[in-house]
Amino acid sequence: MFNKNNSRRKMKKIFQWEEYLNWRKMSKDQKLNFKRACLFPFLVYMIYVFLNQYSIAILLLLGLYFLIRFKNRNKLKR
Repeated sequence: MFNKNNSRRKMKKIFQWEEYLNWRKMSKDQKLNFKRACLFPFLVYMIYVFLNQYSIAILLLLGLYFLIRFKNRNKLKR
């Protein structure tokens, strides 16, 4: 089930908290991934605030769009 013969392959590290604490030894890709991970909650919060504020307007516009589309589709069939 497990391939024990290939012990020289490099494993991808998923949890790298020890490496994130040593900023100077990190590669550019690791630094970029760490910055993305730290900024992701702020992006989610901004999207949440936007949708919380404009959700009713977005739903009304979508409803109006589909209503007009439905009425125009019935006119073409006649």
